[in-house]
Amino acid sequence: MTPRTMHQTEAQLRAVLATLAERWDQLAGPAPDPSEGLFVDEPSPAEYAQHGRTATYRRAAADIREVLSTGRIPHGLMSDAELEQHSTPEENAS
Repeated sequence: MTPRTMHQTEAQLRAVLATLAERWDQLAGPAPDPSEGLFVDEPSPAEYAQHGRTATYRRAAADIREVLSTGRIPHGLMSDAELEQHSTPEENAS
């Protein structure tokens, strides 16, 4: 693989990931409007499940965007081995 095709492949991968993040945002729907206030009635189990799914979609989209912008894996997604490898100097001292 030449450097040029490697660069093209990386650019294509970034575009695909950005598109995936956009689709997850679309699946999540509009963000909650804080001006709507609190629920008057207790939400049903289905409403709780829907809220959980939309929060997961939004978090996944945000994680992808963070990786694309910083080039780093978000702390919450790292495996134990990655956390051990990339720990901070303060963590190594203890």
